[in-house]
Amino acid sequence: MTILSYGEIDLDIYVALDRLPTMERSARCAEDFENIGGAAANSAMWLANWGIPTRLAGHDLGDDRPGEAVRELLAELPQLDTRFIANHAGYRTPRCQCLVTPDGERSFITHWPQEVLMTPPSPDMLAGVSLLNLDMSGPTPLRLNAAQMAAERDIPVLINDIYQPEHPLLPYIDVLVISAAIVRSKFAEMDAIDLAAELLRHGGCDVIVTDAGAEINILSRGGLRDTVKPPTLNPVDTTGAGDIFKSGLAYGLLQSLPLTQAVKWGAAAGSLMCQYAGTTKTLAPLSAVQSLLATMD
Repeated sequence: MTILSYGEIDLDIYVALDRLPTMERSARCAEDFENIGGAAANSAMWLANWGIPTRLAGHDLGDDRPGEAVRELLAELPQLDTRFIANHAGYRTPRCQCLVTPDGERSFITHWPQEVLMTPPSPDMLAGVSLLNLDMSGPTPLRLNAAQMAAERDIPVLINDIYQPEHPLLPYIDVLVISAAIVRSKFAEMDAIDLAAELLRHGGCDVIVTDAGAEINILSRGGLRDTVKPPTLNPVDTTGAGDIFKSGLAYGLLQSLPLTQAVKWGAAAGSLMCQYAGTTKTLAPLSAVQSLLATMD
């Protein structure tokens, strides 16, 4: 029962600010630290911490200090298989500054994204995998290749943030997570639930619509329409909440839970993560997710 998490891996620089800086007006930093970031790495580390055998691949690392820091932190998780993460001499490890304000909201500064290298998916990478967890934080071709290879091997594919019914990845997906906030921001003329129904019709996949701390909508290919209310908590840092939602969702799917129950796992995990500064600095145990899950309807 191994999950492959494929996509974004970087070193995050967490910076807690009293507010975002503006022209001629600086912001004050209350705390800063480094931790592993990137959508694929975030999901993988939480899953591995829960004892799930997890394989991580996608972004490559450099032989620089940030790359060494990432390798050391990944090595602390015995359930995490990192043998497909390539290392390059003279290559700058991807980095991201996460600027977090007191309301838990975040802004990002991405370092040298045009230089990012990725290891292509391969049959060995997918060997023994029960679920492929893909992110869309980067170019499509390698992710499409990974999804096609998974489909050929009857490996279910979980992915987030596809909003175009004609997207080439859609036919290979089993579970899609989209954000109502992103729909409102980028597709103002569309209702998120209507878009989810259209994506379901074109892709034949389950579609889950998250909306920050608001109600989650579930549209399944079997005709199920359901909702889940996340726990009500005051966020400290929402960076990576969607990634850890996917960790909880993937955990539930691997346990063969009904889709609504798997979504509840995702909601509990994502909400719990928002109580900590930094997506992977604190990895909550499975028991903490279970405790929060028990408070949900």
